[in-house]
Amino acid sequence: MTSPSTVDVTHTCGESDDLTAVHRNDERWRCVDCRREWPCPVIRRRLLVLYRREPVKLRIYLRHFQDRAAVQLPELSTRQLDTRFFGWIPDPPSGRRRRSA
Repeated sequence: MTSPSTVDVTHTCGESDDLTAVHRNDERWRCVDCRREWPCPVIRRRLLVLYRREPVKLRIYLRHFQDRAAVQLPELSTRQLDTRFFGWIPDPPSGRRRRSA
């Protein structure tokens, strides 16, 4: 059995956040604090705030967890894992500016 993972978003990003509850995953990738699928809504919100200026780093960070989850949850398809780990991340702005007429 693999030990639970702890998400230390403060250490990862170098910014502080209220981490009164750790919200780590168990071996079935459910949050041990709120019992929802991990990443749970609490972690999602925290990660969006902490990585707001570095969306590529957020995806790299989550890819690590997705790879581990794929091994521990072989019954889930790649599409299901992609939705779970990345489907909640907003698309980056296009970077295009409208020209005034």
